[in-house]
This record gives sequence, C-alpha cells and structure tokens, in this order.
Amino acid sequence: MPGAQGLPPTNETPGGNRAGQNKKTTRELYFPKPPVVKAMVLADLLNGRKITHLHCWREHGSSRLSHHIMMLRRAGWNVVTVEVDAPTSDGRIAQIGLYHLPVETIELAGERGQRFVAECARVAAERRAA
Repeated sequence: MPGAQGLPPTNETPGGNRAGQNKKTTRELYFPKPPVVKAMVLADLLNGRKITHLHCWREHGSSRLSHHIMMLRRAGWNVVTVEVDAPTSDGRIAQIGLYHLPVETIELAGERGQRFVAECARVAAERRAA
C-alpha cells in the first residue's frame, strides 16, 4: 500500500465530503451486509485503514474499488481521497487514489461501526477457513 511505503500525498480531494454530511446520526448510517465487497471495504475504512485499488484486489478479489467507494459515498459515507505518487513497473510515477474515513466519521459510527467491523472480520475468517 502506498501510504505504508511512506509515499507522500500530493493532492487531497474532498471525495464525498458534502455540506451537512457529518451531521448524520448513528441510526442513519448505512452498513451493507457482509460478505459483499462494499461491506468489507467499509470495515477496512472503519478500522482506520488507508486503502488503494491494490489492497482491494489482494484482500477482497475486486478490481472495482472506485465503484465501491462511489456507492459508499452515495450512501452517505464521508470517504476522502488522497492522491499519492506510486512507482510503476516501467519506471514511471503514477498518481493513485488512497481512500480513508476521517476520524470524526469513524467516531460517529461508534459501537455500531465496531460491531460491523467485527462481523466483517468473522465472515472473512470463515471464508479463509473454508
């Protein structure tokens, strides 16, 4: 993951940050049902992780991270995109999206969010064990 490799962010975009979006209550938050990828991505974000397309491909088998992020934003999640430089296999530097949730959004999800994260982890562990 680029953030873990110490690559500096080059451009932060507000992503799904819309006026009034942080005024949701815990009851209004949408939590997709595991084991869908959208749920697993949300669990990663609620865990405070910063994720990229490669992370989604390796951990969830999906090459559609931007779609899952778009759907979470449409559901009201305040996902932030930070563009980071990442080296390519042919020596170029490309900009890729690094997605995360602001601390305030994670705190808003509260205990319900942490139960959701635990349920997603349980489902993922069952899948790996099968």
